[in-house]
Amino acid sequence: MMAQSGLQTHRTQSAVIDAMHSLIDSAGESLTIAVPKSALHEFVPQLGAAIERDVLVLLLVHGDEAAPAPAYEEIATAVRTIESGITPLLVTADMQRGLTGHSGLLTNSMADYQATEFDNENLAHDEFTMFLGSHWLMGAECYIADVCVFPRTFSAFQFAVLAAALALREGTAITARARVLSTADRTETTISGPVINARQSIVYPASSKNPAERSLTIKTDSGPVTVGGSGATREVYECREITLDRAAEQ
Repeated sequence: MMAQSGLQTHRTQSAVIDAMHSLIDSAGESLTIAVPKSALHEFVPQLGAAIERDVLVLLLVHGDEAAPAPAYEEIATAVRTIESGITPLLVTADMQRGLTGHSGLLTNSMADYQATEFDNENLAHDEFTMFLGSHWLMGAECYIADVCVFPRTFSAFQFAVLAAALALREGTAITARARVLSTADRTETTISGPVINARQSIVYPASSKNPAERSLTIKTDSGPVTVGGSGATREVYECREITLDRAAEQ
């Protein structure tokens, strides 16, 4: 059970694996995970179940290139690999909770390392941003899921941005209908129109140098508007829910 402070320290390999299993199982929308390739087999069943739940899974594997790799399409939405063995152990679930520590906890059961599990939205957001802004950018893309089946409704905005980016890079025209809040006066409205841009750095080609930026530009009847996720400030709107669909053929 999580300590009252929202932090719990784990010092054994078995405790860290159990904590990671629990975090992966708890994810309802999005999951980021950085693990040594040689330890990935410990989490295949849980990651596979997350994919079955339509969770966005961003997986970074690092270290031993000779270690066997599972079928990535069964356990992740996007996978990057990095040769460096200095990547820390990182997990975030729904940008609400997570775990961070020394990756040696998963490769050396006798090592004197520790990991910290946290149930804190601010810490989770910081770890998620560090994951994307540092370690993820250093990796090489080795797997990306196919464009999802449309129409599809997203409550996790970053998943919508990823789906839109994949569709646009394949030349698939898509439209959006979004329930949004104005970032100026917090009034709620619904906007719709073609998606003409997705700014993100999750998949190639990256369209933003800011790893925290995930936004869509939608061409409405009143002109193009930008839509961001929860806490958006630079965009015109903050998204609450969005449905993406293939554009009707002209």
